[in-house]
Amino acid sequence: MQSDPLLTQDELDFIQQLLSQTTRQHHRSAPSELAIGERLSELLSRLGDEKQLSLDTHSDDEHLSFPLRLIQDDQRHSRLELGAPLIFENGVNERPWRLALSSPLPLLDSAERPSGLQAVELSNNGMLVQYGKSGSPAKDQLLQLILPQQRRVQLRARLVRRVSQSHYAYSLQTLHSEDEQTLRQYLFDEHSNRQREPEAVG
Repeated sequence: MQSDPLLTQDELDFIQQLLSQTTRQHHRSAPSELAIGERLSELLSRLGDEKQLSLDTHSDDEHLSFPLRLIQDDQRHSRLELGAPLIFENGVNERPWRLALSSPLPLLDSAERPSGLQAVELSNNGMLVQYGKSGSPAKDQLLQLILPQQRRVQLRARLVRRVSQSHYAYSLQTLHSEDEQTLRQYLFDEHSNRQREPEAVG
C-alpha cells in the first residue's frame, strides 16, 4: 500500500460504490464501457491526462490489470472505457501469463517473408519460438506475428536464450500502440476461452 495514495479514501469509496452497483447489473457479457456520473467524471478529469488509471482484479493465482480511459462524447457525457488487460501469473514473483499455443503462429521478417520462426508460447512481453532453418536465428530482429483472422502485430524480438536444439526464448516489444492493443486483446480472448473450457466440459 502506498503511503501517499493517488485518491483520497472518500474518492476510493465512491469509486467502489459505483463499481459495486455496476456488477449487480445482471449482464451475461461484461460491457466494454462503464457509464459514470458527473462527480466521478470531475474527479478523473482533475487527475489529468498524464495519469495512468487501471482497474485491477486479483485471484489466488492471477492478476488482471485493465487500462482505463476517460472518454467524452459530443454532448460532453463522460464514460470510462476499459482496454484489453495485462495478465499476470502469481507466484514467488509475478510474471506475465504465458499462452501455450495449440497451433504455432508464423512470424514474418521485415520484408514480409517467412523468417523460419514460429511462436509456440506467447505473452505480452516474450515468446518461445521454434526455428526451422539451419544455424541460429538472429539475436535482434523486426518481425510480424500473424494472428488468426490475418491480424498482424509488428514487434522487435531480442534473443534471451536458447532453450533446446530448435527452440529459443525471445523478449518482445510491440512497435505501435495499435500492435500492443491487438496482442493484448488476442491474449485476453484466449485466456477467457480457456477459463470457460472446464465449464463446457462440465
